[in-house]
Amino acid sequence: MLFKFLELEQKNNNIKNAEYYHTNNIVSSNENYIIEIDSIPVGVYISDFLDIELDDLFFKFLKKQITISQNRGDVAGVVDIDKLQPCYKEYLANVKQFNETGSRTMKNKDINYEFCNPLRSSIVTPSKPLYIKNEKDYIKYFKDIIKKIHKQLKSSFKLPKNYDKGFFDCFYNQLIINHRIRCAVHCDKKNKFPYSSLMCFSANKELKESVISFVDYDIGFPMKSNKSLLIFDSVNVRHANNEMKEELLKDRFSVVFYRK
Repeated sequence: MLFKFLELEQKNNNIKNAEYYHTNNIVSSNENYIIEIDSIPVGVYISDFLDIELDDLFFKFLKKQITISQNRGDVAGVVDIDKLQPCYKEYLANVKQFNETGSRTMKNKDINYEFCNPLRSSIVTPSKPLYIKNEKDYIKYFKDIIKKIHKQLKSSFKLPKNYDKGFFDCFYNQLIINHRIRCAVHCDKKNKFPYSSLMCFSANKELKESVISFVDYDIGFPMKSNKSLLIFDSVNVRHANNEMKEELLKDRFSVVFYRK
């Protein structure tokens, strides 16, 4: 596998977390890249990482895993009453304060919990009921993918010598499945390891690729559906999704593998 070195240059901008961002500066989807900042590797993009056929049952399985989350913070964008479910629209009247980016409500004497815009997503860990209930399917659909990602992760970045085993004895111990989501600008500050891995999946043959952008470097990486892999420092590099047609977005799943 051949790689090109891609040195990122920081660009000045006024983009805040929880805002949406779009770049037209997109790298070639026919190349593989080692991504660097100040000559230090911060990511790896592999255009055609997977070469497997994914059947309809795989996508039915992904859809079955999805729940509605009201706790995604900046990923979900600035709280918008038009995006909230009816009961939360009523609660919004009692909200007095938001977090710094406006993506999460703050507790007060009238409301004792916080919420964000709803997103279709689920966090999966080996110990959660969602995984335990569907373990055979996770083994069937994700074991080989996760093991292949783990091999690439080890060859690209230095992993701790000793760590608690995650999925299938590999390094990552959590994954999140997103559906129909255009992520707003954010970074993953709570992760315990900087390098997350991202893949996008779709059964829609019209959805050839979607773009994840590094906001402060004004550069985008085309994620070929069911093929491309992006490993990158999601803790320190702010990222977002480019705008795309709604009829394509509704058929897009993204899966992020990471360590908490």
